[in-house]
Amino acid sequence: MKKFVFKATALAIGALVGGGAFASVNLDTAVTTGTFAKELNYSSVAPGVAIAAGQTITTKLGFGVSGGQDRYIRVDLGGAKFAAAAAGTNVVNGTLAFANSIVVQGGAIGDGYVIYQVTAAGAGHAQSDALTITLPSLNVTNSNAANVVATYSLYETAVAAVANATSTWLYRNFGDLLKFATGIKFTLTTNNTTASVEQSFKKFTAGTTTGATPATADILTARIGSFTYGVVTGVLNTAGTQVQLEDLVQATTKATFTGDFGAAGTLGTSTDDCATAPTALTLNTGKTSASFTLPVTGQADTTRALCYVVTGTTAVPSQSVTALLDVTAATAATTADIAAATIGTIDRDGTELQAPLASIYGTTTNGNRAVLTSQHSADATVVASAITEDGVTCTGGTSDFTLKAGTQLFINASQVCPTLSAGTRFALKFIIAAPNNKISGVYNSYTYDPTTGKVTDMSSYPLLRPGTN
Repeated sequence: MKKFVFKATALAIGALVGGGAFASVNLDTAVTTGTFAKELNYSSVAPGVAIAAGQTITTKLGFGVSGGQDRYIRVDLGGAKFAAAAAGTNVVNGTLAFANSIVVQGGAIGDGYVIYQVTAAGAGHAQSDALTITLPSLNVTNSNAANVVATYSLYETAVAAVANATSTWLYRNFGDLLKFATGIKFTLTTNNTTASVEQSFKKFTAGTTTGATPATADILTARIGSFTYGVVTGVLNTAGTQVQLEDLVQATTKATFTGDFGAAGTLGTSTDDCATAPTALTLNTGKTSASFTLPVTGQADTTRALCYVVTGTTAVPSQSVTALLDVTAATAATTADIAAATIGTIDRDGTELQAPLASIYGTTTNGNRAVLTSQHSADATVVASAITEDGVTCTGGTSDFTLKAGTQLFINASQVCPTLSAGTRFALKFIIAAPNNKISGVYNSYTYDPTTGKVTDMSSYPLLRPGTN
């Protein structure tokens, strides 16, 4: 079976998220809501664009404080730095507002930490008070190679907050503030199509177009498989909203399909699962590949079936057709091609027969063989192979035979497998390019008298048909 590559151009997974879907992390529950497209550049170096302000950290205060006293909240960012200055108003106590909150160190553009001094309200605050810290815009410093981690620490004194020593904090917690994932999808739904032996493999068998089962094996159109291209739902861009195709790709992004399409009248795409004539793609000179140009704006999915319409005059070879998304990345994006994967296969039908127990033991007075019988009107190729026990290998032998129309073919076990690495037993498998109801076979082991040339003893059993015995 041949293996072919599908070239497609873009990537995606998805769909749509409403505006203002900023990321946040709840350190008390270890839940992060905010996954950004890993293909985008959020660094401080051009053409990088900072992630918009509005990312939030939710946490309990962590240690109670009496009215009028000061405490120091330190936030450290692992993998990011501030692209705009932090402000005292970033810290909000949702249980009871602090009397005051100011930035006392860090928090400048380029810093990876900030220290807030908060002054308790007159009634004081319990350790369970719920805080929300809303961050300014951020630059990512690790090239999106790892999640950005936010660490919250509460200190009693400014000196302790500056030192940031483990032994001096009153409370500490941390979690992923920003996560990264691919923003583009290109998913394949595979289908298996069968070329009909009764049509000399020039047409397809029933059920290959839409999944229905027509009454005849006389079909010119096959649905190879289908693909869906788009953006991944819930993955964000620099604005903190649903990533769009234009964030990731640009013109000339395409899906390219490669295979042996020499029997084609048309290779095309369809929105109705090949039920009607597909929109034709342009095949190259050798009829081995064609491309489908993909949308590069918005967030809607594009789903198409790949349809193969043959002429009915050329035999269709067995093959695997694969697809590759061929991406032209948007400016400043690192969107990459999606590796080749199988979108569909084309097999040829026919007959499979097996002898589960064969042997190559033998002398001049005994033998082991398979006998194939044809009632077909055409000659049929026979591919023979050996199935061995675990750890045993077969060396040498002949695999290709021809079963003439309306005749018998005798194949000695030793012709297929003359030498085993251990033992004498194995199984025989035959693939015959003829209809299943036209082929039969037996396996027999026999002894004969070399003087008279007559068989004196014979045992036989029918060859088995996988899936029916």
